[in-house]
Order: sequence, then structure tokens, then C-alpha cells
Amino acid sequence: MKHKDLLNAMVKDSGLAPDQVQKMTDDLVLSMSDILSKGDSVSIQGFGSFEVKKKEERLSVHPQTKMRVMIPPKLVPVFRPGANLKAKFKERQYE
Repeated sequence: MKHKDLLNAMVKDSGLAPDQVQKMTDDLVLSMSDILSKGDSVSIQGFGSFEVKKKEERLSVHPQTKMRVMIPPKLVPVFRPGANLKAKFKERQYE
């Protein structure tokens, strides 16, 4: 689902005006980005949590040149699904 499709679904479900839904989602993403950039986590009950993890430096090999390169440590955002979200996936059956 693309961003536009998500907004349309939220407009349909909430009954709010499209510009209100757009502002709410923009504010939510901005707030979550600010919180994560400070190193804090964001938890949404029933959905999951977003947190920042540190990836240690590691050695990598360039596939074409076969040169070894040290990749420096970095911070990456990580999503951990909550119990309710996991349960939804267990209910679905794939053929």
C-alpha cells in the first residue's frame, strides 16, 4: 500500500477531511522521527515498537574487486511487532 492509498483509507475510515488526515500523519511521522533521532523508542500499544539499535563495525568484501572494506558502526531504526500484530499474521493462512 502506498502513502496515498493509506491516506485514502484513513479518510474513509475516520470520516475526517483529507487535509486533516494528511496533517495528522505528517505530524506523527515527524514526531516519531524526532524521538528516534534522539535515541528514544516509540511504542504503539497493540501495534509494536520502533527503537534505535547500534550496528557494530564489520568487515565487508566488495564483490567485484574482492577488496576488504571496514564498514563503520552506525545507528539504525528497528521495528518490533507487538503481540496483536503478530496474532493477525498467525490467523492468515497462505496457500
